[in-house]
Amino acid sequence: MKYLSLAALKVALANLFGERHPVLVLSSAGKMYEPILLEKKQQLDALPAALTGGKPLAETIAEVDDDHDGFGAAIWHLTEAYVRCPNVSAPVRAAAARIRAAFIPQLDDLQATYVQEVHAAIDHRKQLDTLKSDLQLIPIAEGLTLLDWAAGYVGAGEQIGFLLGQRADADTGSRSQAGKLRTGILAVLGRFRAALGDEITMNKALPRDLDAQVFGLFDELAQMRADALAAKKASAPAPIAPMTP
Repeated sequence: MKYLSLAALKVALANLFGERHPVLVLSSAGKMYEPILLEKKQQLDALPAALTGGKPLAETIAEVDDDHDGFGAAIWHLTEAYVRCPNVSAPVRAAAARIRAAFIPQLDDLQATYVQEVHAAIDHRKQLDTLKSDLQLIPIAEGLTLLDWAAGYVGAGEQIGFLLGQRADADTGSRSQAGKLRTGILAVLGRFRAALGDEITMNKALPRDLDAQVFGLFDELAQMRADALAAKKASAPAPIAPMTP
């Protein structure tokens, strides 16, 4: 099982405590190791998703930033239309101008850094309440108002801040922690498998294939990883021998 990655361990442990749980606790060894493995599973589940096979945080942040910029551009263009249209009443035009000044005075604001967008979202959260009546004054299709777009804009900025915090955690100590956790999980699995093997040998009432029932997915995922690594190594170009003078 040495080839098992954190992502594979997360999948296999979820399966062990889900579909395979009945066979996990069928033996005395399984009952003894169940709480130990559950604790390891919980620690693994608590790691940032980027370390356990989830979408890379950089990609997730970029997607949320696209939403943020989309809401921001939509707010700017809509308020610009209300400000420019000659048939808009003075109160509505004034409301649109206040909204634009508060949330996105210029389209270039969408070129700000992630940190700047997060900082702006803190101030914009307050403006959602201050300008609530102005925002609700401007309708949007499907029964919405500009308040809905502004809430999406602010929420996306706040989400970027949350994701930046996750990335900082992953970049500092989480990677080292994840490596130690993987080693610890593999060690526990190894001890459990050895104890289960001894018990199967001694207890004829247990299914002869109980090891496969418990560890089947672990073995399958480990073999898939080993095969992939072997294929990658085989496809690598052979090193070029140095020319002799």
